[in-house]
Amino acid sequence: MEYEKLLNEQQLKPVYALEGPVLVLAGAGSGKTRVLTYRIANLIEHGISPANILAITFTNKAAKEMQDRIFSVTGSTGAQISTFHSFCTRILRSDIEALGYYTRNFTIYDEEDSNKLLSRIIKTYEIDMDKKALVKEVKGHISYAKNYGHDPDSYYKVISHNPNANLIISAFKQYQDELIRCNSLDFDDLLLLVLKLFIDHPEVLQKYQERFTYIHVDEFQDTNRIQYMILRLLGYKYTNVFVVGDDDQSIYGWRGADYENIKRFVKDFPGCKIFKLEQNYRSTKQILDVANRVIANNSERMSKQLWTDKEGGVRVEYKEAWDELEESDYVLSQIQILKRNLDYEDKDFAILVRTSSITRPFEEKCNLYNIPYRLIGGHKFYERKEIKDFLAYLKIVTNQKDNESVLRVINVPKRGIGDSAVDKFVDAAKNARVSLCEALKDLSKLDLTNLIRNKIQSFASIVNDLIDKRDVMNLEDYIDYVYETVDFASMYDIDEEDDKDRLDNLSELITVIKTFIKDNPNSTLDEFLQSVTLQTSEDDQAKLGDNVLTIATVHGVKGLEFKCVFIVGLEDGIFPIRRFDTKDDELEEERRIMYVAITRAKERLYLTHAKQRYRFGTKSFTSPSLFLKEAGVMKQKVDDDFIPAKKKPMYNYQSTFAQKPTPAFAQKSTILPNQDKDLSKFTVGTLVEHAKFGKGEIIAVTGENADIKFEGLGVKKFNIRLAPISIIEK
Repeated sequence: MEYEKLLNEQQLKPVYALEGPVLVLAGAGSGKTRVLTYRIANLIEHGISPANILAITFTNKAAKEMQDRIFSVTGSTGAQISTFHSFCTRILRSDIEALGYYTRNFTIYDEEDSNKLLSRIIKTYEIDMDKKALVKEVKGHISYAKNYGHDPDSYYKVISHNPNANLIISAFKQYQDELIRCNSLDFDDLLLLVLKLFIDHPEVLQKYQERFTYIHVDEFQDTNRIQYMILRLLGYKYTNVFVVGDDDQSIYGWRGADYENIKRFVKDFPGCKIFKLEQNYRSTKQILDVANRVIANNSERMSKQLWTDKEGGVRVEYKEAWDELEESDYVLSQIQILKRNLDYEDKDFAILVRTSSITRPFEEKCNLYNIPYRLIGGHKFYERKEIKDFLAYLKIVTNQKDNESVLRVINVPKRGIGDSAVDKFVDAAKNARVSLCEALKDLSKLDLTNLIRNKIQSFASIVNDLIDKRDVMNLEDYIDYVYETVDFASMYDIDEEDDKDRLDNLSELITVIKTFIKDNPNSTLDEFLQSVTLQTSEDDQAKLGDNVLTIATVHGVKGLEFKCVFIVGLEDGIFPIRRFDTKDDELEEERRIMYVAITRAKERLYLTHAKQRYRFGTKSFTSPSLFLKEAGVMKQKVDDDFIPAKKKPMYNYQSTFAQKPTPAFAQKSTILPNQDKDLSKFTVGTLVEHAKFGKGEIIAVTGENADIKFEGLGVKKFNIRLAPISIIEK
């Protein structure tokens, strides 16, 4: 393959470095995935079997994209490309029994399952403190401990100064004992137990060292300590380890990511070749100049300077608003002007925030102005209650030691089984030394009153029937049978909008399962449940392919790009998040988050802040973010009436739509601002009609803003020029 025609000079060097350890420092938008793809293709071209090639990335979406790219280039599907957690799950499904206390059909607990288990444990403690807060604290300590390879005893030495140390360690031990008893693992166990397998069972490590002789890791700056130790052990024998990362984009320190692994890699793999990818193919020079100026203030980084050979581009715009309402109006008006003048669509825009707590005014204004949007950071499909309830029944039949799933649905649909009855049932099963599911097989053997036994019997009959039918029914038919037998439909009123949505969600879940079965003819329920558990938020985002505006946290859009980006709420205390005890390394991570936000923009970047903001029940004055000063935009002249140069004259969209096929984005009822609207006609007492809220009356006008009272909906505040309202002629 003629790679010289496909890659630049910087990209070619790591693609040709086929032996030994390699570190690629890849700046934002520098084509790192392209380099990884062609490097693997080059290995295959040089006779390396795809079966000996492993590539690790951080999302299922990224893994799928890489698989598709490699197949399109090589025609091969033999290389194993997956996330760290998926890779470790495969190892455990094959070799976990070597540990001696787990079987291969283990269940993977998600966050909610883990929290429920901890809540049950801490509920038994006779302590005078907030047990809900203690659950959160203990869960954080357990996750931290596992990410750094600690068991309860060794972790006690780390937190012995903590006044709650004994409570934390006690709960940690009970939590871990219960996981083992239920043949279940939490997400952190997937990594920790693989590391334990590799250390305690050299024959298992050797098997995978010989299997994967060429190892690749994408987004290396996001690896945590355990992931790095697994990688080091796996690659130490042949040292053909190729990692790609950017310490400037390490923004997950709060969940254990350690950008110092980049330095550790260079130290632990002598002779490591280091290459830098600095040419950016995404952003304009004006945007990159701002990004470089900001990130240059971090001292703990490996130096690199992004550049581009793209000509042109507009300046980065800066806006200081009076408050969050003016800020949101400014942002949405600029979006609408850009759409009208330059043919941008809603999908080309992203409004980025540091924290989701400040998205409300933007969401509210999108609804008022009838602008379609997606919010990245809300409840995802598999986190919805009705979905988790259905999946819990499937988990019970695949792993009959899964107590948490039993407890989740023992009263779903409602059967009159209260907390007291559940507690007595749990105690009886524990005394009988059986799992809850095993106890359901014959309730007569438990020490229970007839009243409680009779209450639980209806649930037991359903569970036992589902277990009996699992292996004798076609899997597609079985899914329908679960839905009908449990009688999920009885839980919801089809005439209620929210209930209808929940039933639609369950219908969609059944479709998803059947599609999975169709696409994987020999699949099992265990495999489907595993695929669900390992899904990431990025995978859910991939389903949102509609032409809609994006409102998101910076963390939510890492890896994505947009033509136009608005970074809002740039105030000290919000972005960066400032605390009285903020340390330098915390501020540097905040700066990396800002750098990631800036480099999501391809063509246009807007930086905004409000002089005052309503937060936590009060409105107070704010200070501009430190990052605005570092970006060098605050001294430029602010043009509040900025309108970009037009590609073509303004025209009436309505009449144009009537003359030719309606574009897809027009079908979204997106309202473009009418620069020629006569605002003087919108006076107090005027009757108007809103595209979404119907008829209303203007009760107050201040400049371009109006308060409009809608029958049954109350008063809503609008920018008249932006609002999709028309006057009702008397």
